Amino acid sequence: MGDSANQATAAAADGGVRAGGGDGDTGAPVPRHGRAALLRLATWFEAAESDTAHELFTAAFGAHPARHLGGTGEDAVAATTSWWDAPLARTAALRLAGALPAAPVPDHGDQQARLRDAAESSAHWRRTAAQELRRVLAEPTGDDARPHLSGLALDVLMELLTAALGAGDATLSPVCAGDLELGIRLHVRSVPDARIILRGADGDLTLEGLRMQVTAYAVETGTDDAADGACDRGVPEPEAAARLVRQA
Repeated sequence: MGDSANQATAAAADGGVRAGGGDGDTGAPVPRHGRAALLRLATWFEAAESDTAHELFTAAFGAHPARHLGGTGEDAVAATTSWWDAPLARTAALRLAGALPAAPVPDHGDQQARLRDAAESSAHWRRTAAQELRRVLAEPTGDDARPHLSGLALDVLMELLTAALGAGDATLSPVCAGDLELGIRLHVRSVPDARIILRGADGDLTLEGLRMQVTAYAVETGTDDAADGACDRGVPEPEAAARLVRQA
């Protein structure tokens, strides 16, 4: 096979290369590498017959027929048989790969348990903070209220206060915001001379011009708001009436 392929290569080259190794037209050296060599090889392929082209390809790229593994003596496969048509070779490597056990599925049970415990703990402390707000702010705050709240209770109160002041203009009508999961609702109304100083471990928070009350979630009217009807939970107004000042 190698001799015939080399002969085919030589025969194809004879059409364009002189015996001295130069180009047939100009006498320039024949390129053996790079783009020019591939273009010359493509020219030989185009001019060659089918059988000659196969031999030329084998000689140029060293693509000799495959040698098949496995099989019994009666099932011998010819060396010229394509890998595409030949039966699968039964090798030790294939048997070993098929015998390997599947990788176990990672168990994320511990991670899920930790996340679940953290979520339950957070929900528990938020419910505790909501109960504290219900107890401390069960009645409307006066003109100079100074309730003491824990850090978690103050955080929950700030969430509700932000939502309430964003629901409408407290100077026009009472506003409110609730948390169904915690079961509480914050009622806010504007009273120009009122002041609330929320005292906590991190400092005091002063709210001027407001009165607040925390009720059950289902209650939509605070004690001071009975004459005004349900609180406003509508479209937010551009500005809120209250002025929040953090004091050291």
